[in-house]
Amino acid sequence: MDVTPLRIRAWLRTGVVSDATLPLDGILLYQAMRRKYGPQQATLPGRASIQPEAAAVPLKIIDIDGPLWYYACSFAQWPGSATEGKAYWEKRVDTKRMDIVDLGRANRVVIEKGRYRSYHMPVFYRAAPWVEWFGVGDIEAIEALLRDVWAIGKKTSQGWGRIIRWEVVPWMEDWSVWAGVKLMRAIPEVSGALWGLRPPYWRRENQTPCRMPD
Repeated sequence: MDVTPLRIRAWLRTGVVSDATLPLDGILLYQAMRRKYGPQQATLPGRASIQPEAAAVPLKIIDIDGPLWYYACSFAQWPGSATEGKAYWEKRVDTKRMDIVDLGRANRVVIEKGRYRSYHMPVFYRAAPWVEWFGVGDIEAIEALLRDVWAIGKKTSQGWGRIIRWEVVPWMEDWSVWAGVKLMRAIPEVSGALWGLRPPYWRRENQTPCRMPD
């Protein structure tokens, strides 16, 4: 694999529902696993036993021979113009179509609980013209994986996180972990906070005490 320092930028159409870190290596791993195992096997519940191999992601691996290896890829870097906001998603029973609602023994639509429960749920998002990451990897392979990524973050089915285009370009230096004195991602540190070191970040075995970016 021919690796080089890169800047990967996503130009955004809508706000992104995510925390500030939004790791790109997780997005790339998801796409790589879908290509290898197919969308059904990679996303069905109960398939957590599938162990993604390190080589699945076209990024350089740091400390590859140790248990605390991770990809040479920064967390998300947001522009100074980025703002945070809150919106809501709603769920209500369509009272004009009562013929398709099972009233049950109560002979009424129960919206306090159960199948027809009403929802008014907050969504916290970040809005910016773009978000970017820095990594060391194979530019052609990364571009190929990102062609299938049309949205990032959560609630993409509701229109959040829509991407106008991806921009992957060679960069002057390796900023995947450090950009001068600025820490760009989580790195192992005994006295740090418990955090995911590599994707899938929710796996307990991928979590360890880490030093976090400011």
